[in-house]
Amino acid sequence: MGTNDITGIILAGGASRRMDGKDKAWLSYNGKPLIKHVIERIEPQVDELILSYSQYPEKYQSLPYACYRDYKLGFQGPLTGILSCCRYISTPLVFVVPCDVPFIPTNIIQRLSPHIKEHEVVTPHDGIREQYLVFLSKATTLNSIHPYLSSGTKSVRGWLSQQSKCSVDCSEEMGSFENINTPPQLS
Repeated sequence: MGTNDITGIILAGGASRRMDGKDKAWLSYNGKPLIKHVIERIEPQVDELILSYSQYPEKYQSLPYACYRDYKLGFQGPLTGILSCCRYISTPLVFVVPCDVPFIPTNIIQRLSPHIKEHEVVTPHDGIREQYLVFLSKATTLNSIHPYLSSGTKSVRGWLSQQSKCSVDCSEEMGSFENINTPPQLS
């Protein structure tokens, strides 16, 4: 599959509790905001890029990408952010990634895409754990998010467990999936 088959969604709507509530996407890491690291690594791999956010619309609207605010305010979780972007997706595949993984592999979609024909969702496994907030999905699969959220559950892992899914061994790039979650990690 080529890049014109894939929309990338960068999730930037978290509460950032371990960052004292600061908008993690815009915290500086190695001289630029975390979200810009992720954009630079993901943009060449997708045809279209969408950003999902929950607060500070002026920051996101300054970017040259489609940015959509969570349809439910109050940090309702990543699935709410994904669902907020669903109606703007026109490609058959969607790649989802959080804004706080500045070393996400520059070939991650290439690594996951060979497995998407036989599955609804493909995630990387870093050798220790499945990276369930980084995944390639068929766009139609995202339609199951709304009923899942309506059942009162919000867990991405729980939603993924209901899908035809496989996990790809990316253990040789374990550090590439490290999340920046605390102030000391920014130094």
